[in-house]
Amino acid sequence: MREKPKDITFHYTNEQMVKDLIAIIPFEKGDTILDAGSGKNKVWYKNLPFDCRRFECELEDGQNFLEYEEKYDWIIGNPPYHIGWQFTEKASLLANKGIAWLVNNTEMNSLFTPRRLQIVKDNGFEITHIKVVADKRWFGRYYFLIFEKKKGFVSWERKTY
Repeated sequence: MREKPKDITFHYTNEQMVKDLIAIIPFEKGDTILDAGSGKNKVWYKNLPFDCRRFECELEDGQNFLEYEEKYDWIIGNPPYHIGWQFTEKASLLANKGIAWLVNNTEMNSLFTPRRLQIVKDNGFEITHIKVVADKRWFGRYYFLIFEKKKGFVSWERKTY
């Protein structure tokens, strides 16, 4: 017997969670903000501050973030988990002020290795804030990471013991 496929809304980030997370990003009036993977429901994009210049990108709408070259002050959202590192590395090349991602516990463990944290730092960004959240529909904890062009609080060791 085949399992019934999950309702697509299962994958959508809870709107109240998005509002709460957006509220802690240090946007400034007039900032350019790109939702790097807006999805069908565009929940991040719809909740961005109206005193900023808002943009969105969605592969299903024919826009591939990984092919973007334009710079933005902030790049935000909930990147696809299977290519989270590619999104992070690309965002660290395009963002002027910051990156804000919602990632799951698997990404925290595999996406942010010491080598990759160093690449992001070499591109000018460090983690300045981590907010731990949960959604009863999803397994485990989720981490909202804010990277900014300023001194962060995470350190790492590249050598293996």
